[in-house]
Amino acid sequence: MNDSGPVSDLIVDANWLADNLLDSSIRIIDTRVGFEPRPPGPSNFFQMKEEFLKSHIPGSTYFHMVDDLSDPEGLFAFAMPHQSKIWKLLSLAGINNQQTIILYGNAVTSSTHRCWWVLKNAGVQDVRLLDINFEQWTELDLPVESGESRFPVSDFNGGPEEHWTATKQDVINSLDDPTVKLVNSLSAEQFIGQGQHYGRPGRIPGSISVPATELIDFSSGKFREWEAISSIFELAGAHKQDKLITYCGGGIAASTTFFALHVLGFSNLSLYDGSLLEWGEDPDLPLELD
Repeated sequence: MNDSGPVSDLIVDANWLADNLLDSSIRIIDTRVGFEPRPPGPSNFFQMKEEFLKSHIPGSTYFHMVDDLSDPEGLFAFAMPHQSKIWKLLSLAGINNQQTIILYGNAVTSSTHRCWWVLKNAGVQDVRLLDINFEQWTELDLPVESGESRFPVSDFNGGPEEHWTATKQDVINSLDDPTVKLVNSLSAEQFIGQGQHYGRPGRIPGSISVPATELIDFSSGKFREWEAISSIFELAGAHKQDKLITYCGGGIAASTTFFALHVLGFSNLSLYDGSLLEWGEDPDLPLELD
């Protein structure tokens, strides 16, 4: 992919993409999902393949966060799948690891960030986000098409896994480690134990609060100004020398927070994949309430 256009390291300008849709070094993935909360358990992120077939960015392939990029046999909802599943999925889609993958979604923005995190965690070399969602793309009257593009099957060979996943034991160990900070990505209401919860209300002890909703405009899919986002983390107590573990209800909102921290240059990062869906199931594990 030629980076001479207005493309950041991880976020791609929509007009630039519209001008480069025929570039064979780029592959575009549509990650749109519908959303239905189902407290006190995991929310329902349902497929939008029919909507994709009616209209999408030209050349896109559809991946579903749950069916394609989660482990159906995992110990908790939305669990990170094995690397081999990701590589097979990409091979069947005709994608190779020399191509740049650009993801876009809809107003359920965190699901797109989750797809980015899963792909990168599985050793996919170059994965980026479109700077706006599909609704904004159509409002700008940028190109769309219907149907489904077909590509020859490839033999995807990725790199080593990023090891961006924190386990339940990692989080337990962090409770007595002052060098580790847990970043709760849920709403301020959920942080204090109110509103929707995931089995048991509350937060993991010692957590700091950085709601994913404060980092992004969910109507457009755009992140806020990065200087403002940096200030949000600083005021919450997250610093670049810290080891940070992001979490939420099921690892979705935490992917938004993780992505933002990664863009800002935080390097000692992981995401608690099981999040409160796993933590809350164990009555022996503590949760704080206000």
